[in-house]
Amino acid sequence: MIYTLTPSPSLDLVMKFSQDLIPGGAYRATEEELRPGGRGINISIMLKNLGIDSTALGFVAGFSGDELMRLTSESGIKTGFIRVRRGRTRINLKLHDPKQETKLNGLGPVVTSKDIEYLKHRVASLNDGDFLVLAGNIPPSLPQDIYGVFCSAVANKDIKIVLDAPSPLWDGVLPFKPFLFKANLGEIADHLQCTVADLTPEIIRNKARLLCKSGAKHVIISMGRDGALYSGQDDQQMHIIVPELPDVVDKTGAGDSMIAGFLSDYLKRQDILSAVKNAVAAGTATAGSAGLASASEVQTLRVRI
Repeated sequence: MIYTLTPSPSLDLVMKFSQDLIPGGAYRATEEELRPGGRGINISIMLKNLGIDSTALGFVAGFSGDELMRLTSESGIKTGFIRVRRGRTRINLKLHDPKQETKLNGLGPVVTSKDIEYLKHRVASLNDGDFLVLAGNIPPSLPQDIYGVFCSAVANKDIKIVLDAPSPLWDGVLPFKPFLFKANLGEIADHLQCTVADLTPEIIRNKARLLCKSGAKHVIISMGRDGALYSGQDDQQMHIIVPELPDVVDKTGAGDSMIAGFLSDYLKRQDILSAVKNAVAAGTATAGSAGLASASEVQTLRVRI
């Protein structure tokens, strides 16, 4: 079983406007959609699209937490959320006008040490062979080493850890030798304290090798239209090229879709090259879709990689 853990999931209210938004103005949306959000939630939904069941974990609170659980369950996802007493599940606004997208992110609930212990106990109950996907940022209300706490809870079991998180959180998980480590160019640049423009192909390849030497078994670095770089502990590296897309519709969830694409294919075939190709196909398909891609959209791209 795959378990996705999102420390601070969200309700994402996506609103589209026909005119450019100017600060201080009053506008009426032409379209709107309420979606369950957060990296781990996206991964669970994309896994479902690809025919793989998973269980979503995390903290929820308030009326927005109720709606998040309802929408997640409605998507066919099993849940194991811990309900906390203070605050509410964050509500994020994504405002699309003809020129740009503006994102306004909420704060999330107040999580206590007792709440963390409940979720730690839930994580500790995972069985040998399960996957634990740690996905997304850690809000200020939580200890920034919480991913390491969850990894410690399963350190004595054969649990395959997957990490998809901002670079400040890497060092707390790498000692636990994650099965899959996914990053993008912005996160690589942050970790190296440089800009994305400073990243040469050689720098990216060397960083991927160093991440493997630091403990990660499989590393995927997404590079947008340049595809993705894979690196393994046997020093094998592959550059996967993406097919040309007519246009990028919405990049939200593309990285999450890569994780889901990799895991869904690996569970079926136990073949790393095939899984990496499927990861790139899934991420690219979602970038070219309004929302997370379907299985047929992923397969259409997969045969072109």
